[in-house]
Amino acid sequence: MKRVIEPELMNDPEQAAAYAGSDLDRAYWLFMQCFKKYFPAMNPEGAILDLGCGTAGIPLRLARRFPACEIYGVDGAPRMLAYAKQAVQREGLENRIHLVRGILPHRPSILRRHYEMIVSNSFLHHLADPMVLWQAVREYGLPDATILIVDLLRPESEERLQTVVNKYMPDAPAMLRQDMTHSLRAAFTLDEVTSQLHKAGLAESLCLEKATPFQFAVYGNLRA
Repeated sequence: MKRVIEPELMNDPEQAAAYAGSDLDRAYWLFMQCFKKYFPAMNPEGAILDLGCGTAGIPLRLARRFPACEIYGVDGAPRMLAYAKQAVQREGLENRIHLVRGILPHRPSILRRHYEMIVSNSFLHHLADPMVLWQAVREYGLPDATILIVDLLRPESEERLQTVVNKYMPDAPAMLRQDMTHSLRAAFTLDEVTSQLHKAGLAESLCLEKATPFQFAVYGNLRA
């Protein structure tokens, strides 16, 4: 199945409200399970950068898990960030979670130049040019920075795509099911991600594997 690019920004009011709800809790849980799997003994300190943070589902979970860290979330959609800021305020984490509007590859004002950890969940498939993400990993990561990128895998057929949506989002609102359908069409294959990592000079630093039946994970530590 050929890739079909989708809009990079998700700023529709209905979309933002849906992504701020509980329907994506499983997606966030899967990301944190990947973290536990690939970095089981990690207890980091320092700063974490989340690229494409959306409504802050991942920053909030990282802040709870790693109390010694500050988290910086970047997203290009103002409505997503508005919900993110509300969620951060509800949990009283304004001093540890910093949210910034920015669109890669333009350098957002994210307060720090480099980070001890860089994460991203379901952001790569939104990019028309996937190298934008990998270049940001290289640019913002400190030597030996911890990296975890989790994203969707493009199915081999429309039939397989519908099977994935029906299995993993059976009771989700129609809009979220439609979004996942578009996202799966816009996602990359393992071979395509492998080529991206080689092109970015990251293939020797980072590992790539199929994390779930419909997701991949890129993880490891940057080399100086």
